[in-house]
Amino acid sequence: MKATRTAAPARRPVLQLLAAFVAVSAVGGVLSAGLVIPAVAVTGSLTSKGVDVFNELPTDLGDQSLSEASTILWSDGTVMARVYDQNRSVVGFDQIAPVMRDAIVSIEDDRFYQHGAVDFKGIVRALVSNTGGGSTQGASTLTQQYVKNVLVQQAVQAGDTQAAAAAVEHEGVDGYARKLREMKLAVGVEKEMSKDDILTGYLNVAYFQNNVYGIEAAAQFYFSKPAAELLLPEAALLAGMVQNPASYNPVEYPDAAVKRRNVVLDRMLEVGKIDQAIHDQAVATSLLLNRNPSRQGCLAAGTAAYFCDYVVHVIDSDPIFGATAEERKKLLRSGGLTIRTTLDRTVQQITQDSVNKGVNPGQLARAAASVVQPGTGSVLAMAQDTTYSPDDDQLGVTTYNYNVGEAMGGTRGFQQGSTFKAFTLATWLKAGRSLDSTVAAPSKGNDPFSAFTSCGQKMRGGTYPYSNSEGGGEGSMSVRQATARSVNTAYVAMEKQLDLCDIASTAQSLGVYKGRMEENFPTGQTNADLDLYPSLTLGTNLVTPLAVAGAYAAFAAEGNFCKPTAITEMLNTEGKPLNIPSADCKRVLDVNVARNVTEALQGGWTAGTAASVGGKGQLNGRQVASKTGTTNGSKDTWFAAYTPQLAAAVWVGHETPKSPIGEKINGLRRGRVFGATIAGPIWTGIVGPASNALNLPKATFTPGTSQGLKTSTSDGRIKVPNVVGRSVSNARSILEAAGFQVAVSSKTASSPSVTKGLIASQSARAAAAGTTITLVRSSGPTPAKTPAPVPSQTPTPSDRPEAQPPAPPAQQLPSPTASAPAPDVN
Repeated sequence: MKATRTAAPARRPVLQLLAAFVAVSAVGGVLSAGLVIPAVAVTGSLTSKGVDVFNELPTDLGDQSLSEASTILWSDGTVMARVYDQNRSVVGFDQIAPVMRDAIVSIEDDRFYQHGAVDFKGIVRALVSNTGGGSTQGASTLTQQYVKNVLVQQAVQAGDTQAAAAAVEHEGVDGYARKLREMKLAVGVEKEMSKDDILTGYLNVAYFQNNVYGIEAAAQFYFSKPAAELLLPEAALLAGMVQNPASYNPVEYPDAAVKRRNVVLDRMLEVGKIDQAIHDQAVATSLLLNRNPSRQGCLAAGTAAYFCDYVVHVIDSDPIFGATAEERKKLLRSGGLTIRTTLDRTVQQITQDSVNKGVNPGQLARAAASVVQPGTGSVLAMAQDTTYSPDDDQLGVTTYNYNVGEAMGGTRGFQQGSTFKAFTLATWLKAGRSLDSTVAAPSKGNDPFSAFTSCGQKMRGGTYPYSNSEGGGEGSMSVRQATARSVNTAYVAMEKQLDLCDIASTAQSLGVYKGRMEENFPTGQTNADLDLYPSLTLGTNLVTPLAVAGAYAAFAAEGNFCKPTAITEMLNTEGKPLNIPSADCKRVLDVNVARNVTEALQGGWTAGTAASVGGKGQLNGRQVASKTGTTNGSKDTWFAAYTPQLAAAVWVGHETPKSPIGEKINGLRRGRVFGATIAGPIWTGIVGPASNALNLPKATFTPGTSQGLKTSTSDGRIKVPNVVGRSVSNARSILEAAGFQVAVSSKTASSPSVTKGLIASQSARAAAAGTTITLVRSSGPTPAKTPAPVPSQTPTPSDRPEAQPPAPPAQQLPSPTASAPAPDVN
């Protein structure tokens, strides 16, 4: 009794669902016309209830877009890689071979073009079977199968595993409910879509095992050809797979796949799609797979694998592609995007070859290089001497991209060494100091932290010992010489006259941040992610080759910084462009500041630390500005340089902080490695051939000028222009323009060479900016004494004095106009 009472309610829904099937069957012709069943079309309360159940079901299938692979392209439009959750490429009706369309209709629904959304005869046949204890399988039209597959795809894309399972439920009440829903939605689909469109949609959504979805991807995977070129035996095999892709997988079960293929061929013969001769020939054909397995994502990108991975990280992380990480991942992996990148195929191969030549793959030492186009920020190449693979248990195999930071799939970066000095130099010039200023350059130093200023305050702490690695020390030298020879002590002297926050700000305005973004600053210094210690100018922060290449590209572009960019165009499945990250090009340095930086760095290439690489200063007739970088113990070495059209940064070192001292690199053991030792030749092996390959003109740099820049002495004071011999008004104008105050003494002083009233002397020849310079006017030359007359006899005509005694030699006075000596402001 108890069992009977509990079973009755469960039986009622089943009966109602069966009644709905009866109702559907009774008005099959009406359904085929695509109309909803009216309640008056049937009789009986139970059947009417079934009609109500049917009528309450939805008619709109909703979003029918399919998960589709996104394609990443080289700059020339050729395919670099495909990224997907489901390997699928959606194609149109005309892009599918007719034999493929015939094969799938023959085996799945040979009356597809004759019946409506629901096949009346099939339903009656299924009802007879199901009421006798069979399952609810069968009787589905291609339209219903299309609906079922789309529902599964919708659930999968939404991450709803329960809905995905429910969409393929076969047994019991759920099975009947699913069938009813398919029928109702199929009616709605046939109202909106043609039979050809439905067939095309079905072939695009169908699953073909091995993570292959849709007929185009299946044709490419199994036969290495597009769906439009499929032959009859190939089409029949693929058509046979859709019933049970796992069981009829030709890779795993070739015999079962051939047997099923022949069933399809038999059906095609039976329904008149092929004749006996063609049938027999196809059946006799062996299984000729010509597989083209599509390696997921960037594994298939070859030398561009690390750049491809960078592109994926850009899309996954940039809010321009979606508000959430989930949205961005879905867009890339299922949005069917076409993504054209900046990577130049020729330049990339040149870069990869040079990197591999500099540090052969499979060694402990590693090398990486990034090439950026000045004025656009386009990343033309990105390479390293390792193989991209998740199987990173082998030497020289890794997925870490050494060119970028952690957030983009890379590392925390590497100590930059002296390539950072370019930012200190730019800050020096921004502060109005010239390249010809003199700075202290001892062999070594040990200064208290209080000698350094950070964010307007003297630093607190211990002492900072430092010494020279290259270039030596001579007591003092010009900033121009210190840059060319990369003299550490000279640059620390410059740093002490600047503010560390200003130096960091310059670097960051040029896109240089730590590879790992984190708040790790000395007390009170939170305006920058760079560590602000006295060692800042010597490059102790961990940065990336791409960031350095982008910054040096800005020097080449005369202060116009463009964020390094990897994507030039992104199209959706309809070919419409989507928003992409901007290079956001903007001037961050004064043109003359950038030109002076370039002028100083050219000295390193021609006669400084890069002279062994640069020789006479030309690279295939091209001017080069360069900077080497070497950290303590040569743990990291760098070569960053640029021509007017290309900038590149090369790093050679180790992923982990292990010194290469005493290590064999390319079979050669070196006592010490500097930036020009290995990284330098790699750079020339990239930029020279790349410039030729791109047919770049042999452009030259525009020299900087000293206009607006002041020349300082080694103690930080500025040279005071020499105004002796000038008028008071002219002298005042010159000194005030140079940043000094002026006072004119009430006293005068005689001068043997200065006319009365002009400036005879000035109080200083070097002083801090803003100092008052006191001027003293000339009282004129000291009068010459007239010698006493010598008594003589009557004078003869030869020694008779003239009317006036002989005049003293004429004074050589400066002209108050154009011929006056120029003020000394260099």
